[in-house]
Amino acid sequence: MFDTEKLKTFSWVNVGNPDHEDFEKLQREYKIDEDTISDILDPDEQPRFEVEDDYKVIIVRFPIVNREIETTWHTEPLSIIYSRDNVITVCRKRCDLLDKIKRDEKATREEFILNIIYYIAESYLRSLKELNKRVMRAKSALTQRIRKQELLSLLDVENSYTLYMAGIKGNIAVMDKLDKLRGFVKTDDAEELAEDARIELGQATEVVNSYSKMLKAIKETFESVINMDSNTYINRLTMWNIILIAPTVVVGYYGMNMKLPWAEYDWTAIVILIMIFALLIGYATLGIIQRRKR
Repeated sequence: MFDTEKLKTFSWVNVGNPDHEDFEKLQREYKIDEDTISDILDPDEQPRFEVEDDYKVIIVRFPIVNREIETTWHTEPLSIIYSRDNVITVCRKRCDLLDKIKRDEKATREEFILNIIYYIAESYLRSLKELNKRVMRAKSALTQRIRKQELLSLLDVENSYTLYMAGIKGNIAVMDKLDKLRGFVKTDDAEELAEDARIELGQATEVVNSYSKMLKAIKETFESVINMDSNTYINRLTMWNIILIAPTVVVGYYGMNMKLPWAEYDWTAIVILIMIFALLIGYATLGIIQRRKR
């Protein structure tokens, strides 16, 4: 989908969810080469900055929710191609944060691009807050009952944190290159936007680190709880196994073709055996109750 908008000093071309015809139009009308097109199509393309003959390419990654893949909360690359008269943004998926950019008409291309990076940094913080809420819900559910679904949810969040950290660090590296690029940050407004974007990306890095540590502590706690419960069940099974050994031995002995104790009495032997079994079971049950109280 091609969407062209004329701003103050340049034209903004936004290409969202492009098809083959869109890429042909980029090559034909805007002289974008095939190598750049192939990079745009790569979902694993990492943040970077490149200078071509007729244009420059900035690739940054932004957070997105996609329930069709294994890790629901992940990142997607956004390509920003700019020349003297145009700024072209290309994304494989729909990038909703670009809708905010349309209402902010910046005087220069550089300010416009920095504004995009700033909104991306902000979107990381918002997504991290939502992920933290998801962790808290899973934690609350696990305190009631440990289930596989909540544990897998925590694993999904952990994978998202890893992807977010990689995307944020890559975006910071792109900002470093833009700062070193002569003439890119040349106005006070551009310098302020660059500083704000850096602050937001730095905060996102700190938030990912703190949330990751908290998630790790939660996982270790519930792993310890699972191990303790497993040991309790094993102890119970072992105790009942010991209890059942005695009846097995006695029944096996009485099944042999030999002289048996109390055989001359009709029901005495059965009553005595039942009493012995009842005492053993009562003793074992009392031991289990005492263990639970501890």
